[in-house]
Amino acid sequence: MRLTPALFLLPLLLAAPAAQAAPATPAPLRIGLDHSFRHSTSVLVGSERPFVLLDPLTNRMLFRADGGTDYRMTVSASGITLAKRVGALESAVPGKFAAVLLVPSAGGFCRIARVGNRTEETHHYRGTLTVRRDADGALRVINTVGLEPYLYGVIPAEIGTKVPAEAMKAQAVAARTYALKNRGKCSKDGFDLDDTTRCEGYLGVDGETAASNAAVDATGGQVLTWQGTLIDAPYSTDSGGVTACDTNGDCPYLQAVKDCDAGGEDYAASGKYHIWSKAFTPTQIAGLLGRDPRSAVAGFASLTIDGLDASGRVTTATVWGAGGASKTITGPQMRQILGYDVLRSTRLTLTRTAAGEYKFDGRGWGHGLGMSQDGAVSMAGAPYRKSYQEILRHYYVGTQVTALNTVSAALPQTKPRRGF
Repeated sequence: MRLTPALFLLPLLLAAPAAQAAPATPAPLRIGLDHSFRHSTSVLVGSERPFVLLDPLTNRMLFRADGGTDYRMTVSASGITLAKRVGALESAVPGKFAAVLLVPSAGGFCRIARVGNRTEETHHYRGTLTVRRDADGALRVINTVGLEPYLYGVIPAEIGTKVPAEAMKAQAVAARTYALKNRGKCSKDGFDLDDTTRCEGYLGVDGETAASNAAVDATGGQVLTWQGTLIDAPYSTDSGGVTACDTNGDCPYLQAVKDCDAGGEDYAASGKYHIWSKAFTPTQIAGLLGRDPRSAVAGFASLTIDGLDASGRVTTATVWGAGGASKTITGPQMRQILGYDVLRSTRLTLTRTAAGEYKFDGRGWGHGLGMSQDGAVSMAGAPYRKSYQEILRHYYVGTQVTALNTVSAALPQTKPRRGF
């Protein structure tokens, strides 16, 4: 059973950090924990502190548990079954539920592990956890968490914690802006964002460090705006020397910017995939293109690159077949079809080798829009020593770092829950 999104907008125990935060508190975010728990059929949940399990449909308390207690939740054809675990013993709980909400006491974290042939690594999250039976018959796990605590788990996943503080601060502002601008991106699935590359990486409490949390606190409530309006703030691993431009013209702050100081080497020159290449035999590339209806043609003959945008990224490519049949695909579609981890970006050239192979020579990793994470790390370190504001102005042209409470676009507000 798929529950309506409103049923998951439940209050939190933890308020956003007070330091430098905007007075207004945006409504909690609902994060689909798809990276670790998508398609799971059984999970083990609990908390180190006392917690309650609620029915989110009615907000009715189901059980109150002491810290250290665990409940196994297992999906069935008619709902979720519960079993209380004490040590190695389990006792079944009567009844079946469409969804169950875990709310820890103040200062407690939710913990959850996927259960199969063995119990996998335990993950910890701030806020609350909702486990529900999804339309595909498996479980869906959703973490409802405040914006600032959410960012505590994003920074380690996205840019890492062993980088200069100014790079982490730049990531915090970009991630905060992205989350607010894109909340609801996954609304059809019953939450706002997920923890995969479709949205933003998110590790919960397990990834947190004092340094990365300090970067979030130091930029509390700060977002990026253009002409007073919240921007979309995408980012990727490595721009390949030139950031991508918004070809639709909807985001004038996303321009093709050289990712270097004047006359200097690329900021991300030492990045692992700053320069890369990949070759396919005709048989290999014909097989990959032929398995997708967007690029499949009868009697594959060749693949050509048709156009580049201002940043040097492929806009369109054409797949040619027997008798002149053809299909045109976009650069991002070509990358998706041939493999995101094969074609690391669309800033590439295509040549035919003497052996007839299709050889792609590329630069960078990711879509290239907005901030280059490898570039930001380099800019924040020696010899550049750029501030996070300078880093953000470089990648998001003409934008300003602004206090959230001054942004013209209204944001939903809520008051944090203090306990149960």
